Order: sequence, then C-alpha cells, then structure tokens
Amino acid sequence: MEKEKCLRASFAIAFTIFLTACTTLRLAEPLLSEQVTLSLPDIKYDAGSGENYTDIDVLIYNVAGLPWPIRKNRTHAMTLIGDALLKARHEGEEPDIILIQEGFRRGTRRLLENSGYPNWVRGPETHDWAPKFSSRATPQFIKERRMLKGEKIRKIMNSGLYVLSNFPIRKKVTAPFYSGECAGFDCGSNKGVLWAEIEVPGMPGYLQIFTTHMQSREAAGVSFARSLTAYSLQFDAMDEFIETVWTEEHPMIFGGDFNAKNAKKRMDYLSDSSARKPTKRTKLVKLTQHFCVTNPNICKANLASDGNAPWLDTQDWQGFSSGTQVKVTPIRIIDIENLIVEDAPEIKGKRTLSDHGAVWVRYRLSWRASFQ
Repeated sequence: MEKEKCLRASFAIAFTIFLTACTTLRLAEPLLSEQVTLSLPDIKYDAGSGENYTDIDVLIYNVAGLPWPIRKNRTHAMTLIGDALLKARHEGEEPDIILIQEGFRRGTRRLLENSGYPNWVRGPETHDWAPKFSSRATPQFIKERRMLKGEKIRKIMNSGLYVLSNFPIRKKVTAPFYSGECAGFDCGSNKGVLWAEIEVPGMPGYLQIFTTHMQSREAAGVSFARSLTAYSLQFDAMDEFIETVWTEEHPMIFGGDFNAKNAKKRMDYLSDSSARKPTKRTKLVKLTQHFCVTNPNICKANLASDGNAPWLDTQDWQGFSSGTQVKVTPIRIIDIENLIVEDAPEIKGKRTLSDHGAVWVRYRLSWRASFQ
C-alpha cells in the first residue's frame, strides 16, 4: 500500500512539473468579426463548361509542437516554420489555408506571429469540457483505465489544432472527443475537431474546413489493442459531430493527422461498414491522396511514397466533398518531405522542422456562372 502511495505521489509530482512546462503564452484569437480578406482569389471563366472557377492551396502540417521534456527546442523550430511561411508569402507562394496539428506549446505563438496570416482560429482548449464517455464505450474499456498511463488525469494540454487563412473565417465550431475515450499518454491533451467556415470572395456560399488529430499508437504507451479501441471511439465521435455541423449545400475540405500509417486494423475499421455505421455525409467524402493516384489525368501527384497506396504510408490525410453549387476537384498534390534544415534543432536524429512532412494540395473550386 505504501509503495502504491509513493508511486501515485511521484506520478502527481511528475505531472505537475510537466503541466508547468506545458503552460503556453496566450495569444488572443482574432475576433471573427474582424477577419479580413488578405488576398483575392483569381476567379476565371471556362467557356467550354460555362463555369467560373478558382484554385486554392491547402496545406496540412503536424508541427511537432510537443512540450519539454517530450520534445526539446521546438520553439526555435516553430519560429523557423513561421519564417518559412512568411518567406513564401513574400514570394507570392503561400498556401491560402493551413491546417496545423500539435501546436501545443508556446512556439505556436511564434509561428502565428511570424507567418503573416491575420486570420486564424484554434481548436478545443485545455479546459473545454466534454462528457467522459459515450454509450459506445464498453465497461471493460472504462474499467481498464490506468492512472500511471495518464488515463485518469485531467487534460493538461489543448488540442494543438489551428486553421490559418488568407480569407475571412466567419464561423468556427470546436468539439473535444469524449474526455475518457482516449488511451495512455494521449489522454493529457484535449484532442478533438476544429470546424471552420471560410468565405472565399467571389465564390457562392462558403467553404467548410475541418482538422483533427486522432489517438496515437506507439506514443500512447499502451497496447495496440487498447489504442485501437480509443481510436475507434474517437472516429465514431467525429462522425457524430460532423453529422451535426456539415451542410451538404456547401463544399468541404479536411486535413489532419489520422495516425493510421501502416495501421491495417485502423484502416480496416474505417473502411468496414459492418464495424461502424458511416453517416450519410461521411459517405460523400473522398480521400485526396487516393483520388490523385487513381485519377492521374485530373490530379498531378508528387508523393513521397512510391507504392500503389501512398495514403497508407502517411499519418497525414486530406479529403474533400463537393457541395450542391460548388464542385471541389484536387488538381495537384505534393508531399513535402522532412527536409534537412541546417538551423533546425534535431528531432529523431535529423535537423528538420518536424518529424512529419507537410501535405500541400491545390483544389479547383468551380460553379455554374449563373450562381455568381
């Protein structure tokens, strides 16, 4: 009994130190009413189809903004990421929309300030409340939670999710996953979904965007079976949330860290309609990497993977769905690999800005001229 008390005390002390290290310097989120149009999209007319169209670039990037002691020197790396985005802006090559994951630590402030994007919103914050369990969580899953794996502590980090945009963000909705439906050390962060509605000037309606970061595998410190159960619960919760906010009339693009790289059982769950009940809307979603590989005449793909299924070789996915008025078509996709950057701190033995590559997609948004 005494040994158990000592272990609990040591764990509490360790997490108090960790919580102190996680404390971020707050940066006030821009008011939605003050979001601005930083650059106008180039809208063109296609006489053959009778459609107007414009191309926008969407980048997703897990910036590895985990706090010390899990990651070291990340503030400097995220400063460099912000500098790189500003340099791209000066050259007229910046993405129109960026979806960020793992923006947990104070370096996120440097990234936001340096990047040049005036419009941005953040996802679920540390103290955003969610019910502990859904009816889907089994008694066994609940019973097997372990304090020493961090599964019974309060959230000590936010979701790490951000959307940055050249165009005004008119609405955002955030949804943490059920707070107890997590596994291992992942339970310390308030993971969930960030949904935003973006006004693309000249386009009918608005563009729906969402980003997420789902349950990890190895990093969770628990069995793969337990992390798979948590993953499945989170995916169902995301389906549930999307069903409430998605308007089929308007186009949608998503991107995030789905933590499904080489994870056959996770992929099986996502694709097996007998294991889960996909909602009507999520059936409409197409995975961008899959679309570009199977439609080379439409989408030019430059992917890091040389396999036939490159979406299985990455944690980071983008996807899309057309609306009733505006059609979404990927026309170019680029995997930006973990490039060696001389000034970057080491991460996993390499001088690179993150242990994830970024995924950059150019989408064509098109609509009948009569809708303009």
